Amino acid sequence: MTGNVLAARYELLEQLSEGLLFHVYRARDLTRARVVTLKAVRAPYTANQPLLDALQMTLDARARLRHPNLMELYEADLTAQPPFFVEEFVRGLDLQTRIRRTAPFTVPIAIEIMIGIVEGLQAVHSAGLTHGDLRPANVLVGSEWHVWLNGVGMRGVYRAEPGLAAAHEARAAAYTAPELFRGGAPSVASDLYACGVILFEMITATAPFTGETPVLIAESHLHDPIPSLRQRNPAAPRTVEGIVTKCLQKDPAQRYASALQLLNDLKAVRDALRFGKSLGWSPIELPDSVGAKTASGDIFARKPAPPPPPAEEEEEEDDIPKWLRTMIRLTGALVLIGLVIGFAAWMALRFAPEDRPVPQVVGKTLAEANRILRDADLEPEVRMEGYSEQYPPGVIYSINPPEGRVVRKGSKVYLWVSKGSRFVEVPNVSNMPESRARRELEGMGLAVMDSVEERKHATVPLGHVIGTDPPAGARIDRSRPIKLIVSIGSGSDSVPTPALEPPSPQTDVPKRTFEVKIDLTDQPDRRIRIEVEDDLGKRVALDELRRGGQIYAIPVEAQGTSVKIRVYVDEQLVQEIIR
Repeated sequence: MTGNVLAARYELLEQLSEGLLFHVYRARDLTRARVVTLKAVRAPYTANQPLLDALQMTLDARARLRHPNLMELYEADLTAQPPFFVEEFVRGLDLQTRIRRTAPFTVPIAIEIMIGIVEGLQAVHSAGLTHGDLRPANVLVGSEWHVWLNGVGMRGVYRAEPGLAAAHEARAAAYTAPELFRGGAPSVASDLYACGVILFEMITATAPFTGETPVLIAESHLHDPIPSLRQRNPAAPRTVEGIVTKCLQKDPAQRYASALQLLNDLKAVRDALRFGKSLGWSPIELPDSVGAKTASGDIFARKPAPPPPPAEEEEEEDDIPKWLRTMIRLTGALVLIGLVIGFAAWMALRFAPEDRPVPQVVGKTLAEANRILRDADLEPEVRMEGYSEQYPPGVIYSINPPEGRVVRKGSKVYLWVSKGSRFVEVPNVSNMPESRARRELEGMGLAVMDSVEERKHATVPLGHVIGTDPPAGARIDRSRPIKLIVSIGSGSDSVPTPALEPPSPQTDVPKRTFEVKIDLTDQPDRRIRIEVEDDLGKRVALDELRRGGQIYAIPVEAQGTSVKIRVYVDEQLVQEIIR
């Protein structure tokens, strides 16, 4: 259907996904000149009136919801063929994909995402509604970890068609509260249970309750004990484990009473992480390593040890003077202490672990380093993955303790593994659909700005990429965001699209060459950018990484009698030439 226009208003630009019930498109609202998300009902459900009635009720309830963490509903037309509704278009990646690619998340990021989820839930619950289908596939995460909830109230729509309901329940089983498996209705408590599952999964990369089939997953939710978050990820604070445990209680009455209560605890964790406060408290009693619980919940108390029997009275030893008895006892105690110390020293020398130097593993792959260290009876552990300009991805670039240092047998050796260069060449994504270009760039680990620059273009189709900023081929820091320049088509009233490349030099304009000197002596590698402003306009003459430790003389060409050259080192203006 891509390219069609629905209701003489919505032009379908590209299909974003296909679900159980909907085809999802990125579309252009021709009346309001904005990009929207359009969800069209799939065949064979386009004529299923009970399902369409349930969908209409859900959309009517959603129409009054307005919140930054909820996608706004613009319009619905369920009498059209196919029936469809239109929502706010947001640029983000669903949480399910993010978990699959990068989990486990750090605790601060997981908490930040969960705060956005619960803030959206609080708005839904305040309107007297429940989400009912909260799972990572229905959570979109954009830049700065901003969150939008999708699929509010859709569980009731799926249940209007038995075949559709069965397929949906199988997908949602890992996030379904126990009472829903028993036939209960979605509630505030079941939404908060799903929050606990999602938070657990973000921090550990696995769901708390799993199984080979939806039925086995349901059995696990109903009967298996709540797994320990910190056993699966020791980096999780006790407070976060307590929050997850409270959300995952089998009895809904033992969970948080409202989304607001959960939100307050999550914000307390975020503040504690920011300001270095203690996270040793828990909103619920956690299993303790000391003592055990009975079936009724009582903790076995240790029985006090029986009092020692009364000491027998010492017999009088009239034949040994008191001072001599004291000396004998003292001498015996000293001899015993000496024997104990001597035996301990002999055992320590007899069984002391052998010392050995840390072998050379820097510059070797992680697999090679692990093998070498284990052969030396040392225990390797990856401490961090970081960027390195010297070593390719997967190669060890630093270790601790350093190579050659003598350590005990069985000691840990921490490894730093290279992720490759921090700098990367921007690929050419011109003429690709915007969503495909985003996937291409994000797949390389690059950050793509949510906002785009829209231009009219005579040859690049509507919704396709004209180019990027920085341009293709530029060598940039991976953390530098890339902006997409997207075509909005052409028209008779359009202004000619500015060329992406600088216009060709004119023969009647004087050409001048300037030499720009950049001193990087005693400095590390730096990113150099040179901007030129002359009779041909403003452009970037150079944008690349230069190695430190030397002086560069860079020729820069300009046109015209008035020239301005700006030199930036790591985004800091260091030189300006005006001629």
